[in-house]
Amino acid sequence: MKRIPIGEASIRIARQLAIRILSERLDPLEYTRDFELLWLRAEYSKEIQEAGCLDDAKARMPDADLRKEAHDVLTALAAGAEPKL
Repeated sequence: MKRIPIGEASIRIARQLAIRILSERLDPLEYTRDFELLWLRAEYSKEIQEAGCLDDAKARMPDADLRKEAHDVLTALAAGAEPKL
């Protein structure tokens, strides 16, 4: 078994979580804190930054808008797309 750095593992877990949320049609707003914690463990990696910041957006966006944004962010993350930054 190969050891991988915690940051890389956190990114992989975030991608797998995004895939699960999308495939099972779960509410992405219930997982924003999970993505934030994975982002912290990944040492603020740009690869998962948008997903990691979704919890902060709760204070400034209506749920319906945030749900749409979260879906778009998770779709890009699941596809392995580069962040929009």
